[in-house]
Amino acid sequence: MAGVYDIKNLKLKIRPQEEHQYNSPWNIAADFAVDMSFSKSDIAGMLMEYESDQNTGMDRSEMADLIWEYTSGYPFLVSRLCKIMDEDIPDAEKELGLTSAWTREGFLEAVKMLLLESNTLFDDMVKKLADFPELKQALYSILFRGECVPYYAYNHVINLGVMFGFIEKMKENGSIAISNRIFETQSVVQHVYFRRIA
Repeated sequence: MAGVYDIKNLKLKIRPQEEHQYNSPWNIAADFAVDMSFSKSDIAGMLMEYESDQNTGMDRSEMADLIWEYTSGYPFLVSRLCKIMDEDIPDAEKELGLTSAWTREGFLEAVKMLLLESNTLFDDMVKKLADFPELKQALYSILFRGECVPYYAYNHVINLGVMFGFIEKMKENGSIAISNRIFETQSVVQHVYFRRIA
């Protein structure tokens, strides 16, 4: 069974709050050390294949840098942004087609479109932050107060954030940070929106 939850965390959802435990009766939780995210070179390789088919004239190096800078290689976000640039931007810019889509301006337009849409990743993010308000508070403390939160493997909130892919440990100073720019922006949008309607 491979997924975002391990068995000890599934119990958080089915037991009353006061009965939460961290030990697994089956002892099956194991580290999953495979990095599932794309590197810059992975993204550049995909763009090279795409460019050989489509001949957009894009600057592959700049585009790979932009995609990685905003997504940190998160597979869904990489794929979704590329799909928007391939399919949606050319529809909006009919006269220029793919040539305008695969530019810095086209990329930034794709980011805006992504942030305004409803998709399974953002739906799941909204649900997770509603289910775990302490995680939501930790994200907002980092984003809005600029707090430097040290990484500690036995902190339940940090554990949840890392498990869901919302936060990561910074190598330079050992603190935690939001995993990528898209998650940062989406967290801000959710915070502002939900405060406004509350």
